[in-house]
Amino acid sequence: MNEPGRLEAVDRADFEHTLHEALGAPDIREALQQPCSQVTPEQLHARALAAADTVASEASTEYAALLRLRTAPAPARTGRPQQPAHATVGDGLLAALAVLTPLLSAAAAAIFLLLGYGIQLTGAQRPLAIALIRTGWITGAIAVLAAAAAGTALVITAARHRATSRHPQPDAAALAQAHATWRRALLERGLLPFLRHQLHQPPAAAPQPRPASPPAQRARPSYSSPDFTGPTLPSRD
Repeated sequence: MNEPGRLEAVDRADFEHTLHEALGAPDIREALQQPCSQVTPEQLHARALAAADTVASEASTEYAALLRLRTAPAPARTGRPQQPAHATVGDGLLAALAVLTPLLSAAAAAIFLLLGYGIQLTGAQRPLAIALIRTGWITGAIAVLAAAAAGTALVITAARHRATSRHPQPDAAALAQAHATWRRALLERGLLPFLRHQLHQPPAAAPQPRPASPPAQRARPSYSSPDFTGPTLPSRD
């Protein structure tokens, strides 16, 4: 995560939008319209963009809160922890078994007991009646145990949901509120004071071009012509 106050790339556009809002403030607009104004709106705009990180550091507390919310994991922002697909299917099967097992066991126990006691009353096939009655009571015990297990699972699930609801996580509304708070602090504590100060700063003087130096004179070699005379002709008498 970036340092507090140092803008991320995604927030540069918001900084520029807030800068346009600051340039439209009544006192700044009036000062720029004065004939004696030392700067132009374009110069103020360029100076603010060049010092964006410095200006944004005045709202570093609000910006750090915005970054914390923005970088939070997605399940924490929505308040609904995401689970793998296979875990969801498995939980559904377990929930169905937890509901159906006690019901089926209770129904089977009732059938076995009714058949067993009915045969026992007729006095025929006594061993079969005893076996059915014994099976019915065993199936009834299974139904009781399955119902107890299902009830325990429901209690545990409800406790987990209560624990999750006690710690609500930030959502999109909280993120939007943090964003608006940061932009307001950026405007009031960062951009407006910066622009008001820059209104009294004259533009930097443009560097004067250095005069071109004259071309160097090529040195001429100093030498003297050789001292000689032509041949002496004999005179005629």
